[in-house]
Amino acid sequence: MNSIRLKRLREVMKINNLDAMFISFSSNLRYISGYSGSNGICYITLDDAWFFTDFRYKTQSAAEVNNMNIEVPVGKDLTQAMKEKGCVKSGAVIGFEGDHLSFEQYDKIRSLFPDNKFINKALLMEEIASVKEEVEIEYFREAARITDAAFKELIKEIKPGISEKMLDAKLSYIMKSLGADKDSFDTIIASGVNGSRPHHSPTEKPLEKGELVTIDFGAMYKGYHGDVTRTVCLGKADAKQREIYDIVLQAQLKALDGIRPGVTGKAVDAIARDYISSKGYGDYFGHGLGHGLSLEIHAEPRLSPTYEKELLLNQVVTVEPGIYIPGWSGVRIEDDVIITKTGHENLTKATKELLEL
Repeated sequence: MNSIRLKRLREVMKINNLDAMFISFSSNLRYISGYSGSNGICYITLDDAWFFTDFRYKTQSAAEVNNMNIEVPVGKDLTQAMKEKGCVKSGAVIGFEGDHLSFEQYDKIRSLFPDNKFINKALLMEEIASVKEEVEIEYFREAARITDAAFKELIKEIKPGISEKMLDAKLSYIMKSLGADKDSFDTIIASGVNGSRPHHSPTEKPLEKGELVTIDFGAMYKGYHGDVTRTVCLGKADAKQREIYDIVLQAQLKALDGIRPGVTGKAVDAIARDYISSKGYGDYFGHGLGHGLSLEIHAEPRLSPTYEKELLLNQVVTVEPGIYIPGWSGVRIEDDVIITKTGHENLTKATKELLEL
């Protein structure tokens, strides 16, 4: 698999007139090399590839990294070791991840390799990785299956008196017991007025009867992320709760119907945004409609008012409209979908009926 990805990267490098690519961001390292550790760098040329890590990951890198020269310097900075190895040829044009490399790191590689030209190729790796291989799609299906199953179990625990934090802990345990590597991200559990905060962190606040509860969570499987949101009601929903829920649901369904290759992320976002605005709640939907999923929880592509690139076959995205009203509460509904030739495949099977628990 790594050899296929190296081939794709080199094809893109040629198009961008790059002699080499310097990769240091953890998710991009894992994508191109298979390495899942926390310290490493890659230097990829049109003819060869080097992977550098430290002694702690010697055995791990030997097991995970294929089709690369593995170097494990002792007591040396990895970029210094790269210089001493001599793999960087004088005059080479080198791409780097400008969206991930700190100024200090950039300053260091510039000083180590003064005879080279460095070009910011932010998102180059992410755009390559956004088009999923079949094995990756299967990992996403499993992450979604675990996430759906966890929600089904969690419903049994949602009751008045339990705190947001305790519900978060129970959900994490459930996902791991069902086969998740770990939580995809810090789970959001927002009850009552906390639901007006799209990225609320769970607190000691107890859930109360009559409240809406928004749960944004996901299981990670083989490094790939599930990301689902469901909003439920503790007890019978009142007229306003049901109104807002139905608007969000219809906005999501309409946006899902609009997804297909060749449509821009901006256009899909507009479908949901325009519908919510037509119902008078446009000012309460302030974030993008969705984002790509990969080895990172937020990846290429985006469904947002500013994303004018076209969606591609076999990309995986979230679709998550919401309405958040300060002093009242909020509703968000989110699914994970694969972009197919004719539209999309929805990986998320959990019910979207408003559950009154």
